[in-house]
Amino acid sequence: SNSKTAREETALINMCSAMACTAVVVPLLAVLIGGGLVKVDVTPLFMSAGKLIPAPVITGADGRALVVKNKDIRDFFVARGLKGSTTQDEIPLKGVYMFDQMGPAGWLDFSYAVAWNSSTHALDYEMSNVPLQAGVPSTKFGGIGPYIPGGLLAKVFAAAGYSVRFFCPKKLADGQFCVLTESMLGSAYKTKEEADKGAMVWHMTQYDGGRKFVRDSWLAPPWVVNDENYRKSHATFHSYNLLRLMDADGQIDEENFKLFMEKQDGQDLIFATEKALER
Repeated sequence: SNSKTAREETALINMCSAMACTAVVVPLLAVLIGGGLVKVDVTPLFMSAGKLIPAPVITGADGRALVVKNKDIRDFFVARGLKGSTTQDEIPLKGVYMFDQMGPAGWLDFSYAVAWNSSTHALDYEMSNVPLQAGVPSTKFGGIGPYIPGGLLAKVFAAAGYSVRFFCPKKLADGQFCVLTESMLGSAYKTKEEADKGAMVWHMTQYDGGRKFVRDSWLAPPWVVNDENYRKSHATFHSYNLLRLMDADGQIDEENFKLFMEKQDGQDLIFATEKALER
């Protein structure tokens, strides 16, 4: 009917407008905040813009939604946590960690890390394996974003073939850090030396005996070298936390798991691929 068509057109316009707003305004504000040029808290604007975007439903080959209902998250976590093939005593990053201050991203389970190289002390993680909350997080947990529905970010991870490489000491102690770099669409990773002097540099530093990591980003203009001296004299562009949900022995950190469920705010978990859900 005409009214149905009009509603569909309105929904499409709203979705496109929201996505355009988020794609342009949010990164711009993130740069302004990271550069210290914006002194007010604009994350409520981020969140409000993100909530205008319809949350996509991701389905498998059989049409089944790739979700874990909120009420089933703990049982799923207990059943699947640390069930990957990478032995935890082989790698310096151990356990399962929730994302805090990183939009709708859920958790990283390092037993699913791949390509551990004992000579370079590097391991890779395919971000399409990360579960995400189905909707948009609150500003308490979302940081500077991205404030978009988790299903949309999951689609981005999968379509981009987005993967992160961690260059870490063989054994991590508090205050030590891993240098991170990325690959998209099959592109080659930077070397550790290249990654530690690029326009954007990422360090992930251990605290509290490995119960917490802080991922810091420094963004430098093209006319300077983003080296140790630059980072000592300039503020970070963005920081987020990884909080341990399960240690290498399979013990759940109840305090942090409670925070994770608070972040979910009744929302389901959504997955980018059938492999990520069913592994």
